[in-house]
Amino acid sequence: MIARLLAAIAGRMPSSFRSCRETKITLSGETKTYPCELVSLENGAGILRYVIDREHDVHGVKLSPGDETMALYWEDRPYTLYVWRKQAVQDTAYYFNIADRISLTSQEFVWRDLAVDILVDSRGVHILDEDEIPAGLDAGLLSSIREAQAHVLANHPRIIEEAVSRLLCFAPPC
Repeated sequence: MIARLLAAIAGRMPSSFRSCRETKITLSGETKTYPCELVSLENGAGILRYVIDREHDVHGVKLSPGDETMALYWEDRPYTLYVWRKQAVQDTAYYFNIADRISLTSQEFVWRDLAVDILVDSRGVHILDEDEIPAGLDAGLLSSIREAQAHVLANHPRIIEEAVSRLLCFAPPC
């Protein structure tokens, strides 16, 4: 049902939003920047849209050119959420990035990727990339990562429901 709702949203969304960059900073300090479309930004929360331009396989979730990412960000939450809508199979997956230092402006969404990701798809809930946490990471930061991970694991159904409701507001009428 959620996949059908998101497909309907995508079909009714304006075809052109303002350009906005997503800048992700890894724990090692590497910076990755992606061109996106700004869908919404208000009260410390924002949504970016990105159309996949090449093949990706994320823990068995196969993304193809033309598939869509609706990325949700909150400055006061320890995660971001990518909602992946796959066109070919009419399926949706949810990808939480444990994060901090989230800063949102109409020109750029910047956040620090804290390595651990949580994928929720039709196969279940999967914790990813724990092996990417650097050895010797500050104990306080490691504790923050674990707390955020536990929060997402305990609350992902509610967070996903909230995200889908927010996305529906961009598919008139809201």
